[in-house]
Amino acid sequence: MLKKQATQTFDTSFTKNLKIAIIRTNYHTELIDNLEAYAKKTLLASGLNKSNIKTFTAPGSWEVPLLVQTAAESKKFDAIIAFGVIVKGETYHFDMIANEVARALMQTALDYRIPVGFEVLAVYDKNHAEVRAGKNGMNKGIEAANAVLQTLQSLKKIAT
Repeated sequence: MLKKQATQTFDTSFTKNLKIAIIRTNYHTELIDNLEAYAKKTLLASGLNKSNIKTFTAPGSWEVPLLVQTAAESKKFDAIIAFGVIVKGETYHFDMIANEVARALMQTALDYRIPVGFEVLAVYDKNHAEVRAGKNGMNKGIEAANAVLQTLQSLKKIAT
């Protein structure tokens, strides 16, 4: 059962100058649009400047890791959020894509020491994605935004 996502409270002196990249796909556009909108709304409510949130589009989930890695290499961003939807079909293709995208995004986060919000939804049918990317408080865009901000905050505490 999904739970409602609440926007967490962050000190705006910490968040206002953060730069966040959003990497999203062109597939299932209505769902990705919702994920992105709710993530941006959460980031803005947490004190980020709108101009510090940049969106880049990949043709599909397979290409998301390359864009995430390129954004990380650029050192222009404090965190990255990845959005995609992979719906299981009749072949093994779903498993290959979902597993490799997850592996690549985790590797990029570790290699570049940058939080990567992972909301490339691997679902058994489109209804599952619609629940997770709906226009409501259970939208995973909220969770992705909160996760990268909380991780950045914790990394800052570790460093000081």
